[in-house]
Amino acid sequence: MGCDVLKYKEVYLEVNTEVKEALHPILQAEDLEGWNWVEKGSRLGCLFYLPANREWREKCEKIKKKVERLQEFGLEPGPVFYSVRDINSRSWEKLIREAEEPRQVLDGFWVIPPEYSKTKIPQGMVIKLRGGMAFGTGDHPSTRLALGFIQDWLRNYDKILDLGTGSGILAIASAKLGAKEVTGIDNDPEAVSLARKNVKLNKFEDRVEIKQGDLIKGLRGLYSGVIINILYPQIVSVLPDLDKITEKKAGLVLSGVLFKQLPQLREKIVSTPWEILDTRVEGDWTGLYLEKKG
Repeated sequence: MGCDVLKYKEVYLEVNTEVKEALHPILQAEDLEGWNWVEKGSRLGCLFYLPANREWREKCEKIKKKVERLQEFGLEPGPVFYSVRDINSRSWEKLIREAEEPRQVLDGFWVIPPEYSKTKIPQGMVIKLRGGMAFGTGDHPSTRLALGFIQDWLRNYDKILDLGTGSGILAIASAKLGAKEVTGIDNDPEAVSLARKNVKLNKFEDRVEIKQGDLIKGLRGLYSGVIINILYPQIVSVLPDLDKITEKKAGLVLSGVLFKQLPQLREKIVSTPWEILDTRVEGDWTGLYLEKKG
Protein backbone atom coordinates (compact mmCIF):
# COMPACT_ATOMS: atom_id res chain seq x y z
CA MET A 1 0.00 0.00 0.00
CA GLY A 2 1.49 3.38 -1.02
CA CYS A 3 1.90 6.10 1.58
CA ASP A 4 -0.53 8.36 -0.31
CA VAL A 5 -3.49 5.96 -0.05
CA LEU A 6 -4.73 7.48 3.20
CA LYS A 7 -7.00 10.44 2.45
CA TYR A 8 -8.25 13.39 4.49
CA LYS A 9 -10.90 15.98 3.85
CA GLU A 10 -9.92 19.63 4.14
CA VAL A 11 -13.15 21.50 4.88
CA TYR A 12 -13.49 25.25 4.42
CA LEU A 13 -16.34 26.75 6.48
CA GLU A 14 -17.21 30.44 6.12
CA VAL A 15 -19.22 32.53 8.62
CA ASN A 16 -19.36 36.06 10.02
CA THR A 17 -16.31 37.02 12.11
CA GLU A 18 -18.37 37.78 15.23
CA VAL A 19 -19.10 34.09 15.83
CA LYS A 20 -15.41 33.06 15.96
CA GLU A 21 -15.34 32.52 19.72
CA ALA A 22 -18.62 30.59 19.63
CA LEU A 23 -17.17 28.38 16.87
CA HIS A 24 -14.39 27.11 19.17
CA PRO A 25 -16.53 24.81 21.37
CA ILE A 26 -18.48 23.59 18.32
CA LEU A 27 -15.28 22.43 16.64
CA GLN A 28 -13.83 21.05 19.87
CA ALA A 29 -16.94 18.94 20.43
CA GLU A 30 -16.40 17.14 17.11
CA ASP A 31 -12.86 16.09 18.08
CA LEU A 32 -11.42 17.34 14.79
CA GLU A 33 -7.89 16.70 13.61
CA GLY A 34 -7.16 20.45 13.75
CA TRP A 35 -8.22 23.79 12.35
CA ASN A 36 -6.95 27.20 11.28
CA TRP A 37 -8.54 30.61 10.66
CA VAL A 38 -8.55 32.77 7.54
CA GLU A 39 -9.89 36.29 8.25
CA LYS A 40 -11.61 38.03 5.32
CA GLY A 41 -12.92 41.38 6.60
CA SER A 42 -16.31 40.79 8.20
CA ARG A 43 -16.21 37.15 7.16
CA LEU A 44 -14.19 34.32 8.68
CA GLY A 45 -12.94 31.22 6.92
CA CYS A 46 -12.19 28.17 9.02
CA LEU A 47 -10.14 25.27 7.67
CA PHE A 48 -10.49 21.96 9.47
CA TYR A 49 -9.54 18.40 8.71
CA LEU A 50 -11.36 15.07 8.85
CA PRO A 51 -10.39 11.50 7.96
CA ALA A 52 -12.09 10.64 4.67
CA ASN A 53 -14.34 7.97 6.15
CA ARG A 54 -18.11 7.53 6.10
CA GLU A 55 -18.69 10.03 8.91
CA TRP A 56 -17.05 13.14 7.42
CA ARG A 57 -20.14 14.45 5.61
CA GLU A 58 -22.34 13.89 8.67
CA LYS A 59 -19.88 15.83 10.84
CA CYS A 60 -19.83 18.74 8.40
CA GLU A 61 -23.62 18.98 8.39
CA LYS A 62 -23.72 18.74 12.18
CA ILE A 63 -21.23 21.61 12.52
CA LYS A 64 -23.15 23.71 9.99
CA LYS A 65 -26.44 23.24 11.87
CA LYS A 66 -24.84 24.15 15.21
CA VAL A 67 -23.39 27.32 13.71
CA GLU A 68 -26.74 28.32 12.23
CA ARG A 69 -28.34 27.87 15.68
CA LEU A 70 -26.05 30.56 17.14
CA GLN A 71 -28.80 33.02 16.16
CA GLU A 72 -30.66 31.74 19.23
CA PHE A 73 -27.88 33.29 21.36
CA GLY A 74 -28.05 36.70 19.74
CA LEU A 75 -25.19 36.13 17.29
CA GLU A 76 -25.44 36.47 13.52
CA PRO A 77 -23.37 33.85 11.66
CA GLY A 78 -24.58 35.16 8.29
CA PRO A 79 -24.65 32.78 5.32
CA VAL A 80 -23.04 29.51 6.44
CA PHE A 81 -21.49 27.36 3.76
CA TYR A 82 -18.63 24.94 3.35
CA SER A 83 -16.53 23.44 0.57
CA VAL A 84 -14.39 20.29 0.67
CA ARG A 85 -11.24 19.05 -1.02
CA ASP A 86 -9.18 15.88 -0.63
CA ILE A 87 -5.62 15.93 0.65
CA ASN A 88 -3.28 12.94 0.79
CA SER A 89 -1.24 11.65 3.70
CA ARG A 90 1.93 13.45 2.61
CA SER A 91 0.12 16.78 2.62
CA TRP A 92 -1.43 15.91 5.97
CA GLU A 93 1.94 15.04 7.51
CA LYS A 94 3.32 18.40 6.37
CA LEU A 95 0.39 20.21 8.03
CA ILE A 96 0.95 18.29 11.25
CA ARG A 97 4.69 19.07 11.28
CA GLU A 98 3.88 22.76 11.05
CA ALA A 99 1.75 22.42 14.20
CA GLU A 100 4.32 20.62 16.33
CA GLU A 101 6.01 23.72 17.69
CA PRO A 102 5.05 25.64 20.87
CA ARG A 103 2.80 28.67 20.44
CA GLN A 104 3.07 31.76 22.64
CA VAL A 105 -0.47 32.99 23.32
CA LEU A 106 0.56 35.59 25.92
CA ASP A 107 3.87 36.96 27.13
CA GLY A 108 5.42 34.06 29.04
CA PHE A 109 2.46 31.75 28.36
CA TRP A 110 2.87 28.83 25.96
CA VAL A 111 0.61 26.16 24.50
CA ILE A 112 2.19 22.97 23.16
CA PRO A 113 0.70 19.85 21.56
CA PRO A 114 0.67 16.62 23.63
CA GLU A 115 3.18 14.97 21.30
CA TYR A 116 5.80 17.71 21.71
CA SER A 117 8.90 15.83 22.84
CA LYS A 118 11.84 18.15 22.15
CA THR A 119 14.15 18.69 25.08
CA LYS A 120 13.98 22.48 24.89
CA ILE A 121 10.73 23.60 26.55
CA PRO A 122 9.93 27.35 26.44
CA GLN A 123 10.44 29.31 29.65
CA GLY A 124 7.26 30.48 31.34
CA MET A 125 3.92 28.78 31.87
CA VAL A 126 3.38 25.83 29.52
CA ILE A 127 0.09 23.99 28.98
CA LYS A 128 -0.33 20.86 26.88
CA LEU A 129 -3.55 20.83 24.88
CA ARG A 130 -5.18 18.54 22.39
CA GLY A 131 -6.69 20.27 19.38
CA GLY A 132 -4.49 19.87 16.31
CA MET A 133 -3.16 22.69 14.21
CA ALA A 134 -4.84 25.53 16.07
CA PHE A 135 -4.94 23.52 19.31
CA GLY A 136 -8.55 24.57 19.61
CA THR A 137 -7.77 27.27 22.11
CA GLY A 138 -5.53 30.06 23.27
CA ASP A 139 -5.42 31.97 20.00
CA HIS A 140 -8.69 33.90 20.29
CA PRO A 141 -8.75 37.42 21.86
CA SER A 142 -11.39 36.54 24.46
CA THR A 143 -9.31 33.58 25.67
CA ARG A 144 -6.16 35.70 25.84
CA LEU A 145 -8.05 38.41 27.74
CA ALA A 146 -9.27 35.86 30.27
CA LEU A 147 -5.77 34.40 30.66
CA GLY A 148 -4.37 37.87 31.29
CA PHE A 149 -6.91 38.54 34.06
CA ILE A 150 -6.14 35.18 35.67
CA GLN A 151 -2.41 35.98 35.62
CA ASP A 152 -2.86 39.47 37.06
CA TRP A 153 -5.82 39.08 39.43
CA LEU A 154 -6.72 35.47 40.24
CA ARG A 155 -3.39 34.03 41.39
CA ASN A 156 -3.40 31.66 44.37
CA TYR A 157 -7.16 31.68 44.92
CA ASP A 158 -8.56 28.84 46.99
CA LYS A 159 -11.55 27.77 44.92
CA ILE A 160 -12.12 28.72 41.26
CA LEU A 161 -15.15 28.10 39.02
CA ASP A 162 -14.66 28.10 35.23
CA LEU A 163 -18.01 28.36 33.42
CA GLY A 164 -17.99 27.18 29.81
CA THR A 165 -14.64 25.47 30.27
CA GLY A 166 -14.38 24.20 26.67
CA SER A 167 -10.87 22.76 26.27
CA GLY A 168 -10.14 23.42 29.95
CA ILE A 169 -7.32 25.88 29.22
CA LEU A 170 -8.52 28.50 31.74
CA ALA A 171 -9.13 25.91 34.46
CA ILE A 172 -5.66 24.43 33.93
CA ALA A 173 -4.07 27.90 33.89
CA SER A 174 -5.78 28.69 37.21
CA ALA A 175 -4.29 25.58 38.78
CA LYS A 176 -0.85 26.39 37.39
CA LEU A 177 -1.15 29.85 38.94
CA GLY A 178 -1.83 28.45 42.39
CA ALA A 179 -5.57 27.75 42.68
CA LYS A 180 -6.08 24.95 45.19
CA GLU A 181 -9.38 23.69 43.77
CA VAL A 182 -10.81 24.34 40.29
CA THR A 183 -14.15 23.25 38.86
CA GLY A 184 -14.78 23.51 35.12
CA ILE A 185 -18.36 23.34 33.85
CA ASP A 186 -19.57 22.74 30.30
CA ASN A 187 -22.94 21.63 28.95
CA ASP A 188 -21.45 19.70 26.02
CA PRO A 189 -20.47 16.11 26.94
CA GLU A 190 -17.82 15.96 24.21
CA ALA A 191 -16.24 19.22 25.38
CA VAL A 192 -16.22 17.79 28.92
CA SER A 193 -14.42 14.70 27.64
CA LEU A 194 -11.81 16.84 25.85
CA ALA A 195 -11.24 19.04 28.91
CA ARG A 196 -10.76 16.00 31.14
CA LYS A 197 -8.12 14.65 28.74
CA ASN A 198 -6.31 17.99 28.83
CA VAL A 199 -6.42 18.09 32.64
CA LYS A 200 -4.88 14.62 32.70
CA LEU A 201 -2.21 15.63 30.17
CA ASN A 202 -1.15 18.43 32.52
CA LYS A 203 -1.32 16.18 35.62
CA PHE A 204 -3.87 18.28 37.51
CA GLU A 205 -6.47 15.59 38.24
CA ASP A 206 -5.97 16.24 41.97
CA ARG A 207 -6.90 19.93 41.71
CA VAL A 208 -9.10 20.34 38.60
CA GLU A 209 -12.49 18.67 38.24
CA ILE A 210 -14.47 18.92 34.98
CA LYS A 211 -18.23 18.48 35.17
CA GLN A 212 -21.10 18.49 32.72
CA GLY A 213 -23.75 21.00 33.75
CA ASP A 214 -25.96 23.95 32.86
CA LEU A 215 -23.96 27.00 33.99
CA ILE A 216 -24.39 27.40 37.78
CA LYS A 217 -27.54 25.29 38.07
CA GLY A 218 -27.19 22.81 40.94
CA LEU A 219 -23.81 24.10 42.13
CA ARG A 220 -23.18 24.10 45.89
CA GLY A 221 -20.57 25.79 48.01
CA LEU A 222 -18.88 29.17 47.70
CA TYR A 223 -16.17 30.09 45.21
CA SER A 224 -13.46 32.70 45.75
CA GLY A 225 -13.07 33.31 42.00
CA VAL A 226 -15.22 32.79 38.90
CA ILE A 227 -14.14 32.78 35.25
CA ILE A 228 -16.81 33.17 32.56
CA ASN A 229 -15.71 33.03 28.93
CA ILE A 230 -19.01 32.38 27.15
CA LEU A 231 -21.49 34.24 24.96
CA TYR A 232 -22.91 37.59 26.07
CA PRO A 233 -26.55 36.39 26.51
CA GLN A 234 -25.37 33.57 28.79
CA ILE A 235 -23.21 35.97 30.83
CA VAL A 236 -26.22 38.25 31.35
CA SER A 237 -28.42 35.31 32.35
CA VAL A 238 -26.05 34.14 35.07
CA LEU A 239 -24.99 37.52 36.54
CA PRO A 240 -27.94 37.94 38.97
CA ASP A 241 -27.24 34.58 40.64
CA LEU A 242 -23.45 34.70 41.03
CA ASP A 243 -23.79 36.33 44.46
CA LYS A 244 -25.27 33.08 45.83
CA ILE A 245 -22.23 30.96 44.99
CA THR A 246 -19.36 33.37 45.73
CA GLU A 247 -17.51 34.45 48.86
CA LYS A 248 -17.11 38.02 50.09
CA LYS A 249 -14.52 39.91 48.00
CA ALA A 250 -14.64 37.18 45.34
CA GLY A 251 -13.05 37.89 41.97
CA LEU A 252 -14.88 37.60 38.65
CA VAL A 253 -13.46 37.42 35.11
CA LEU A 254 -15.88 38.11 32.25
CA SER A 255 -14.78 37.52 28.67
CA GLY A 256 -16.42 36.58 25.37
CA VAL A 257 -18.01 40.04 25.15
CA LEU A 258 -17.95 42.05 21.93
CA PHE A 259 -16.82 45.66 22.42
CA LYS A 260 -20.17 46.89 21.09
CA GLN A 261 -21.90 44.92 23.89
CA LEU A 262 -19.85 46.57 26.67
CA PRO A 263 -22.24 49.51 27.38
CA GLN A 264 -25.20 47.16 27.88
CA LEU A 265 -23.11 44.87 30.08
CA ARG A 266 -22.00 47.79 32.26
CA GLU A 267 -25.65 48.72 32.77
CA LYS A 268 -26.46 45.16 33.85
CA ILE A 269 -23.55 45.12 36.32
CA VAL A 270 -24.75 48.29 38.10
CA SER A 271 -27.62 46.37 39.73
CA THR A 272 -25.34 43.55 40.97
CA PRO A 273 -22.94 43.39 43.93
CA TRP A 274 -19.95 43.51 41.57
CA GLU A 275 -17.57 46.38 40.91
CA ILE A 276 -15.49 46.67 37.73
CA LEU A 277 -11.78 47.05 38.54
CA ASP A 278 -10.17 46.39 35.15
CA THR A 279 -11.38 46.56 31.54
CA ARG A 280 -9.28 45.44 28.57
CA VAL A 281 -9.89 45.42 24.83
CA GLU A 282 -8.34 43.38 22.03
CA GLY A 283 -9.72 43.95 18.54
CA ASP A 284 -13.51 43.64 18.62
CA TRP A 285 -13.46 41.86 21.98
CA THR A 286 -13.40 43.08 25.55
CA GLY A 287 -12.98 41.53 28.98
CA LEU A 288 -13.55 42.71 32.53
CA TYR A 289 -12.27 41.91 35.98
CA LEU A 290 -14.71 42.56 38.82
CA GLU A 291 -14.68 42.21 42.60
CA LYS A 292 -17.61 41.53 44.87
CA LYS A 293 -18.47 44.51 47.08
CA GLY A 294 -18.68 44.29 50.83
